[in-house]
Amino acid sequence: MSAVYRRARQTGGMSEPTPPKSGKAAAAAAAKTLLADRITLVNTLGDALDVHRKQDAAATQARDAEHQAAEAARTAYASALAGGWTAKQLSDAGLRPPKAPRTRQPRPEHTPARGEHNHPPAEPAAPAVG
Repeated sequence: MSAVYRRARQTGGMSEPTPPKSGKAAAAAAAKTLLADRITLVNTLGDALDVHRKQDAAATQARDAEHQAAEAARTAYASALAGGWTAKQLSDAGLRPPKAPRTRQPRPEHTPARGEHNHPPAEPAAPAVG
């Protein structure tokens, strides 16, 4: 199905003028139709990226709020311990602090490939003296 025919069906056939059959006007009409289809793709991409950015910002904000709340809970737990409660008593009451955030180990500069050794090459053997 041609793009011009498809567009005419989408608009009810009323708003699209009949494209010229040949020449410069026909080429311009065909180019306009092709560009319209491509612009639709770019608009869809732009909309999807806008939604993603908005969701990513909301997720970042939620993560930050969770980290702050967890830190406040760990501080309150430490205060309860300092105030005379034991960890067992608090645990028996169902009061356990959130786990502390994990720290990442730095990556080594070079990870040997499979079969590659991570030690210096051996010295060549000394010739036998006889």
